[in-house]
Amino acid sequence: MKILSRYAESLFWLARYLERSASLARVIEMQSSFGGQDEETGWAWLLTLHADHDRFKKRYDYSTSNVISFYLLDAENAGSIRSSLHMARENARSLRPYIPLEMWVQLNAFHASTLELGLRDIEPAQLPRTCSAIRAGCLAQVGTAEGTLFRDEGYVFFKLGQLIERADQTSRLLDVKFAQNDSSGAVRLVSDEFVFATTILRTASAYQAFRRLEPGNPEAGRVARFLILNPSHPRSIGFCAREIERCLHDLRSGFRLPKASAALEACEILMDGLQAAGADRKLESRLHEFNDWVQRTLVTLSAKIDQAFFRTTPPSPLSAETADAPTGSHPGATPAGGQSQTQS
Repeated sequence: MKILSRYAESLFWLARYLERSASLARVIEMQSSFGGQDEETGWAWLLTLHADHDRFKKRYDYSTSNVISFYLLDAENAGSIRSSLHMARENARSLRPYIPLEMWVQLNAFHASTLELGLRDIEPAQLPRTCSAIRAGCLAQVGTAEGTLFRDEGYVFFKLGQLIERADQTSRLLDVKFAQNDSSGAVRLVSDEFVFATTILRTASAYQAFRRLEPGNPEAGRVARFLILNPSHPRSIGFCAREIERCLHDLRSGFRLPKASAALEACEILMDGLQAAGADRKLESRLHEFNDWVQRTLVTLSAKIDQAFFRTTPPSPLSAETADAPTGSHPGATPAGGQSQTQS
């Protein structure tokens, strides 16, 4: 029996929300550790990363503590860690008849622990520990899924959500941090470039792998290429794209879901673009344009997956507008897929 489309969609978004929470916690932790506490500009790039300047200004005065609270504790911010983990739990709750008990118990306990976080937990001395605990909780949930989730179509949709979100987060990290660095107008010193490149690598959990494979000190251009093209690092865009392609092939051939073909075509466009980027000697100077293209291609890919597997009715006319939101969100714990199955 094929998986219900509402279960497939909830698994897809459960993984996306977990990956989003872990990525945001990693960014906040690294900014706290390596970016300093500059009240004027130090944390503004985090608002740029998620296109949240206007929403933030409507509710907060700019300060380091307010930016951190907005992204870590604010339940009214749909892009915050607290909101993302709440939506992850809601999706898991709708999956109670499907997922193993261990997945539900682990996520429920983790979610409860995050509800206890307060302003004391985001003070400078406590913030790295708080972010580390959130990342560990997300990793524990993914590890529990890897160890207990039955390997049918549902597992593939879980992986698809994780990989698409991860590729998107890596692209945005590169785009905004490089744009921030290039727009400073200052001459980049060797020491500054080392700190900048090291921060990028650590934020992407790629520092040890890069230093092991690449000779010499990290340079911004080589770091960008590594996180875009490396075929073996699990957070590189290239690695994610290949794994997405593998998942879609599994759905089409292994589980006989021919509707995966449209999503595969979108994935092939992404793969072709990455191949062209690998041959582009001026990639660093065109990084914003390239990352913008990656993000739009991932939006298209997600829409193809949504239309093929999660929808029993045509998408709303608003879908094209909401698809461009940088922190695109699942419509709710009970998706619109109803009781249909992911079949042709």
